[in-house]
Amino acid sequence: MGFLVLGRGHLPTVWYGLNRIRGSMMKSLTVLGLFLLLAGSALAQTSDLLISEYVEGSGDNQALEIFNGTADAVLLSNYAIVRYPNGAASPAGSVNLPAVNLPSGGVYVVANSLAGPALTALADLTDAGISFSGNDALVLTGGGLPVDSVGRVGQDPGNYWSCVDGSTQNHSLRRLASVCSGDTIIDDLFDPCIEWSFAAVDDFSGLGDHNDNCGSVADDATSWGALKASYR
Repeated sequence: MGFLVLGRGHLPTVWYGLNRIRGSMMKSLTVLGLFLLLAGSALAQTSDLLISEYVEGSGDNQALEIFNGTADAVLLSNYAIVRYPNGAASPAGSVNLPAVNLPSGGVYVVANSLAGPALTALADLTDAGISFSGNDALVLTGGGLPVDSVGRVGQDPGNYWSCVDGSTQNHSLRRLASVCSGDTIIDDLFDPCIEWSFAAVDDFSGLGDHNDNCGSVADDATSWGALKASYR
């Protein structure tokens, strides 16, 4: 058996080679980490519209805010708001949204046409069909299919759905920024504390804007190839 004997002159060369290998591995791991971060941002982006705010206030003060968290403008005429009152399993009415292109990151506020002026002034559309109580389930549909919902279709909760922080009656509910997909199972258990925060009755200060933490594919312009090239 033979042994490789390295003289003093060879040691710096070997050490330099090991450092190059280690540096290359660290760059590869860094690129992989950045790639996974970008992929995570893309996956987190909302795939459809969301109900970002729900207002059940005094008198006829009712409204919904619709948020577009996708990368593209969305034509609202493909969507409708459907109401299921008092635990009903069948809808009692619906409001078709108009032929408006809602831009990425934009919101659209629909209010009861009989609401007070402070609320109707914030609305993009007013319609008498946006009239609901705290025990009415509301479903946002797209192409006739559920996209998002508030409440539980087929369940009569009494006067409202509630949790430790508040209820669907005499409150404004705002969607948490961490929510990136709608509740499309319209008859599943509904706990408003899981995806919503609560504001006082007739608090309309959140209408007209929604911030989410869902990322956007449109913002992730760095390609995998460009990312690799930057670390060569």
